Amino acid sequence: MKKVRYSVEVELQLKESIDQLVERGYFSEEDYAVSYIRDLVTYFQLNLDHLTAFEAPEYFGRYGANLRYAIYRKSNRTTWYAFYKETPEAFIIVYLANNHLMGHHL
Repeated sequence: MKKVRYSVEVELQLKESIDQLVERGYFSEEDYAVSYIRDLVTYFQLNLDHLTAFEAPEYFGRYGANLRYAIYRKSNRTTWYAFYKETPEAFIIVYLANNHLMGHHL
């Protein structure tokens, strides 16, 4: 099983997402937002090598060449997309987004 790693930008994004989820009223408490993000990270760590991989559209080329992406349907309303590059040792997630942010680009 390959390791899943995150770019520095994605790690920062995940930390900022916790505050945004609370500020925007998606969660009433920070603990719930932390749990939500932790579940997201855990899902990709445990499943990325088993998920169907799709070739990333040209729009996402700004995050790197030869990117692939995998989908995680977190709920009926929210689908997450992990854009990554694969090395022999690991999957490196370089961009993480959901359908509320960029679904129209897929």
